[in-house]
Amino acid sequence: MKYLDGCSKNFKKFFDWSIDYLAKHEKKVVIVNSKSVFQDGIRCSGWCDGNEIVVARKNKLFQEVYVHEFCHMQQNIEDSPYWKDTSLFWRHLEKDKIAINSWDSVLDIIHLERDCEKRAIRHSKKWELFNNQIYAKTANLYLYYYQYVFLKRKWLNSTSIYHPFLIQEMPDKIVPLSEFKTINMPLMQLFEDCLGKNGKFNKK
Repeated sequence: MKYLDGCSKNFKKFFDWSIDYLAKHEKKVVIVNSKSVFQDGIRCSGWCDGNEIVVARKNKLFQEVYVHEFCHMQQNIEDSPYWKDTSLFWRHLEKDKIAINSWDSVLDIIHLERDCEKRAIRHSKKWELFNNQIYAKTANLYLYYYQYVFLKRKWLNSTSIYHPFLIQEMPDKIVPLSEFKTINMPLMQLFEDCLGKNGKFNKK
């Protein structure tokens, strides 16, 4: 498979296994020859809607993103309690009039993503796919990013959020759910400094 050129041998083995697994459950995989893909008008590295997985091949984190989206599909296939409707969160970004439980929608999506990240690390340990401590740091950053998105009501290109100043603040193990129940405002300020349009650490 030409689109796997440059991937590790272990990843190729995992990919072959995952394709067989998905085929048994009549799920589809689409690998796009680009740096990003779109879902509902939002640019991202990849997505899974429960029927298909779509991942941008030219993204430098292609292997990690594929494993992540595969884990979302497993949540769907296994009927995980974390796999639920997250449309309220995305409506919040559209600046609709949101119900009082909109913060609950943030917690729902963080629970969903955290379970997904833990699954990805389990696969990584089994198949020896990537550095699990580095992955956990970026995963934690991604989870906290949902708090920042909630406050800003705006989704950035997900490939641009991994600022080195943010990554260095992240633990190398997945953060407990209890840490996300309230917004970490000092960390949100660092997000703003690193990702905000006028942030002092923003890489222009």
